[in-house]
This record gives sequence, C-alpha cells and structure tokens, in this order.
Amino acid sequence: MKSAPLMKRLTALLTIARRSWGWLGLRWQLVVLNAVVIGATVATIVLLMDHIAEPSFMSIMHAAGQPVDPAAGQRAYDAAVSAEVYPTIAIGAAVAVLLNFLFVTLALRPLRAVRAAARSMASGAEPSPIESMRRDEIGDVAESVNELARSLKRLEDLRRQLTNDVAHELRTPLHNLLGLLEAMRDGVMPASPEHLDRAHLELGRLIALVEDLRALSDAQLARDRMDRRPLDLVRLVRDTMGSFATAMAGRRLSWTVESHGWSPVVTGDRVRLAQVVGNLVDNAIRHATPGTAITALVSSTGETTARVAVSDIGDTVPADALPYLFERFFRVDPSRARGSGGAGIGLAIARELVDAHGGTVGASSDGRGVTVWFELSVAAADEVLAVGAVGRRRQGRPRETAVRAG
Repeated sequence: MKSAPLMKRLTALLTIARRSWGWLGLRWQLVVLNAVVIGATVATIVLLMDHIAEPSFMSIMHAAGQPVDPAAGQRAYDAAVSAEVYPTIAIGAAVAVLLNFLFVTLALRPLRAVRAAARSMASGAEPSPIESMRRDEIGDVAESVNELARSLKRLEDLRRQLTNDVAHELRTPLHNLLGLLEAMRDGVMPASPEHLDRAHLELGRLIALVEDLRALSDAQLARDRMDRRPLDLVRLVRDTMGSFATAMAGRRLSWTVESHGWSPVVTGDRVRLAQVVGNLVDNAIRHATPGTAITALVSSTGETTARVAVSDIGDTVPADALPYLFERFFRVDPSRARGSGGAGIGLAIARELVDAHGGTVGASSDGRGVTVWFELSVAAADEVLAVGAVGRRRQGRPRETAVRAG
C-alpha cells in the first residue's frame, strides 16, 4: 500500500522532468547531456583513484625501498591528490563544459537560421537563403529548407501569373460583351440578330475559356486517376487524327500518320493520351496554312522510348519562344490567337498529361512550320504480347494512313 503513493510521486516527478526538459532548447539539452557525461567521467576517475591509485602508490613506494608508514603514506597521498589532482580534474571538467557549449552553439547555428526561415515562410514573407557549408545532416536540413523556400516561391509566382493571365483573358470578351449590351440598351445599335450573334460569340469564348481552365485543372490532378493499360500508340494516333477530319476538311488540310512499319506499345490512359494527341493536332490545325498537310510521325528515339511528333506547314515560332510554348496562356501572336479562339492552354494541358505518364514534351520550328512532340516509355515485353493478341484480331488495317480531306 505504501508503494502506490511512492510510484505516483515518481511518476509526477518524471512528468515534470520531461516537461522541463522539453522547455530547454536543443543547445542546452546537448550541453546538459555532455555535462552529465563529463560528470560521470570525473566520478569514475575519482573512484579509480580511491580504489586503485592509492594501493598502487603504496606498492610503488615499497618497491622503491622506501619504508612508509601506512598512516603517513595515506596522509601524503591524500595531500598530493587534494593539492594537485582534484584541482586539475575540476579545471579540466570546467574547460570541457565550456568548449562543449561553444562547439554545440556553432554546430546548431544553421538550425537557428532554419527556424528563422521557417517562421518567415509561415508568416508569408520570402526568407533569405540559408548559407551553410556543412555536409552533414544539419546541412541537409538547411538545404531542404532552401529548396522548400524556392518551391514555395515558384508556386507563389505561378499563382500570381495564373491570376493575372485569367484576368487578362477574361477582360477582353467581358468588355466586348458589356459594350454590346450597353449599346443595345442605350439604343446606339439595334438588338438585331447580327449584334446578338456577336454577343453570343463573346459569351461562347468565355465559356470555352472556363472549360479550358477546368480541363487544365483536371489534367494537373490526373496523375492519381489514370486507367493505365497497354496501348498501340500508332492506332491511338490514327484514331485521334481521324476524329479531326471534318475540322481539317473545313481548312482544306490533309493528314498523314507515319510509323515506318513500327508499332510501339505504351502503358497509359487511352482517354488522356488521346487528349494529348488531340491538343497537338488542334494546335496544328489552328496554325497550318490552308491546303497543306499535317503529319503525325511515330518514331523511336531509343530502345525504350517512342516519340509522337505532329508537324504542320504554316506559322513559325521564334527560337526564343519555343521553351514557352507549353506554358499556360502563352501565345506567340496574342492578337491572332485570341481572334481564332485559342486561349493558349491546350499545350499546357498536353504537358501536364504527358508528365503524369512519366514522359517529356518539346517543340521545334523551321522555316516551314512547327513540330510539337511528346515521348513515352515503351511497354514491357509481356504487355506488348497482350496488345499484339488484340491487334491480330484487327488485321488488315494499315500501319500508315493518308487521308485527303476536301
């Protein structure tokens, strides 16, 4: 019965000790721990001196032929230890604790900078880079915080850019629509079918922009919602381009899918990859010169990589603008793209979806037109065999298709 209150007291003391320990900073915790180690070392030395050094001292005196009275020898030993050894041990322990404090303070300096940077980021401010030459775990933490700060800055820049871009894209059709409505309301122009069609066109552009933004958001979240299966890439490209036959006919464009007899199999989401190819083809249709051809070339860029390149003959892109083709709302000729109904989001969606498949995108431009491409990894051998079994049931369809529209 008496042990129960004692255990409660011990538990309470341990709880208080843990809380007090937590209130100490990491520096003081390390100093205290090292001080405990130093204290234990000093205690060990003292015990060894009392139990080992004293008999050894007496043995050495006897061995030297010096008759020593045990009592006198004990007094001489105690006097020597008290006058020389104990002060030396005390000074050594104090110096060790002081050096320990200094070294711990220097070692933890990057952590203080990390704490300041974290608090700065939490308050929404942009922290200064943490400068550390260390290559240990603390240096890794500092570099990780620097990378986190850079990532947050990039995200904030993208957020601001997206806000500005959306506001810019919405401003023109909204102002046009508002001007039309105010003119018809004030009697400046009649509410004729022609003017109503113009208002309807502006409203349609707004709806298309909203749908493009929704598609971009959906593409950015597509990584975790993929229905990945082995796909015949040539067949996918051919089927997708065929769905644009009517649009191409309206601009007197022909289209061709070339693979030179190669039919790679990739693992991916059929709907998403068809959307990628569709966005590339739609971009080519917008900028191709009427009466020319759009070509989709499926080729190999390595033993395990397949490339789909969609080329058109028409508008070209300056070399310094090529790296930005896949950025949101980027357009080489903003006025022309706006007039044709493009918002500059299709290629950004394509990049997000290809990235979700672990692939890469790119573009090139010569004096005749633009080629936009994406690359994906070729599927494993067993997946190729599975698709081949399906393909044999659909034999007779050519690997290369050329269709003249209109």
